Amino acid sequence: MNGNLLFLSSKLKMRQISGLCVFIIILGCSSGNKQNSGDQSMVASDTASNVLVDLNRIIDKDQTNNNAFYNRAVYYLENEDYNNAFKDITTALELDSTRSDYYVCQADAYIGLGKLKPGIEALEKAVELDDQNIDAYLKLAEISIVFRDYKNALNYIDKSLKLDELESKGYFLRGAVLLETGDTIRSIRNFQKAIDYNQQYFEANLQLGLIFSEKKNDLAIDYLNNALNIDPDNIESLYYLAMFYQNTERYEKAIQVYHSIVAKDGRFFYGYYNIGYINLVYLKNFEEAIDYFNKAIEINPEYADAYYNRGFAYELLKDVEKSRADYQKTLEINSNYSFAIEGLNRIDKYLQAKQE
Repeated sequence: MNGNLLFLSSKLKMRQISGLCVFIIILGCSSGNKQNSGDQSMVASDTASNVLVDLNRIIDKDQTNNNAFYNRAVYYLENEDYNNAFKDITTALELDSTRSDYYVCQADAYIGLGKLKPGIEALEKAVELDDQNIDAYLKLAEISIVFRDYKNALNYIDKSLKLDELESKGYFLRGAVLLETGDTIRSIRNFQKAIDYNQQYFEANLQLGLIFSEKKNDLAIDYLNNALNIDPDNIESLYYLAMFYQNTERYEKAIQVYHSIVAKDGRFFYGYYNIGYINLVYLKNFEEAIDYFNKAIEINPEYADAYYNRGFAYELLKDVEKSRADYQKTLEINSNYSFAIEGLNRIDKYLQAKQE
């Protein structure tokens, strides 16, 4: 069979994150900090439960305590219970409609419920009541970026930074706008400035890791490791680190990181798939590649790329029946999978040539 066949049935699985995607991640309540895992998170959970009990007790005793309703709404927001958050912040605003921070909280609840327009109106009301509300400006900037209204986004960001030139999130958002509009150099400077003012800014480190990954610059390793130091169990950061090693031909290091990923999350089939891909395409360990594609398929039985590449590995091993079965399965999942069609045609030609 032809030894120069194309492997490129499937591109390496790396979810691209642009500046815009980062906003979707952080839109709402993120401050750029991550909590550590383990015992600390257990303590935090217990403390949070006690907070809710205390707030319930206060509200039961006094139904006119607007701050208690506001604080319970914040609690619900932190726990992504947006319906209860909205109910409580609405009550708080009925009791006191002059509080700018209440409207910011209401905006967070609206955004959590997927209602951006009333979220914007709540933030605009917050600014109307208090033109020094940095949080409201930054959230308005985030929403503007989601709608690709970069002019207004930069206007809101500038207002926030005039109020506090050390506001790390402002630099992060400006960096992301610049990235979206193609000014990568200034974007990098702003992400770096965000980290200067907040060493624990996970998203800024991750974004810089991605930018330098695209450039195949080893600074990517530093920034991705910084992100992992902030959040050691973050699968996304580990995955991008593995992809960087893979794309810069450091295959053994890439495999090591993929193994650490699947050790943390045994259902992360992309990790198994990419180990298989490296063994298939670069290391020429076809049988080992098959083993990893098997694991990916076991987790995700509808993973067409894994079937195709397993079929291709079988084809290279001249096990044409298994190869044919995998190509056919690929087409059952995706009838337009051109590489699988080409694979079946190759097998037919190969068998025909053998008969002749």
